[in-house]
Amino acid sequence: MQPKTYHNPINGEYTTILESSEATNGAYTHFEVTLQAGGGNPVHYHTKFTEAFTAVAGKLGLQKGTKTVYLEPGERLLVPVRSPHRFFNDNTEPITFRVKLTPGQPNFENFLKVMFGLVNDGKTITKNQIPKNIYHIAVVFVWGDTHLTNPLFRLFSPLVLLFYKRAVKLGIDKKLLEKYCG
Repeated sequence: MQPKTYHNPINGEYTTILESSEATNGAYTHFEVTLQAGGGNPVHYHTKFTEAFTAVAGKLGLQKGTKTVYLEPGERLLVPVRSPHRFFNDNTEPITFRVKLTPGQPNFENFLKVMFGLVNDGKTITKNQIPKNIYHIAVVFVWGDTHLTNPLFRLFSPLVLLFYKRAVKLGIDKKLLEKYCG
């Protein structure tokens, strides 16, 4: 089966899940990203998996902690659990890179599909890509294991977990899966 590509028009990202967690028996999730000029994401960290970034085409910008590095095609950088990082494209041309999450992350795969779906459906707040619905925020927060380093975000994290529990009780997580991951 041909892998599906998901598009995020806000940050100019195209992501293709090359190997799902299911396909690798939970060993890893592997995807490829093409990022348009000026695209990127905010500084964040993960608590459940490492990320190995490999540049494929163009120069990939990565911020890891306070250090900024640029990967040329074939070069790789491992981002350990809990390490603040972000990727970006400050070039004038699109770049392509691959990311391997270890261990495999079926919830992160669903996070990508749902976030891109919400963005395409106009259900997020402009360039920040934050869902407009508090329950959607809670679901993608938990599925993506993506923790922003912003102090305000940290303050609200426990509240978001309560909204996640309520979203599950209301079946909102299942509705998002059906709509965007089915």
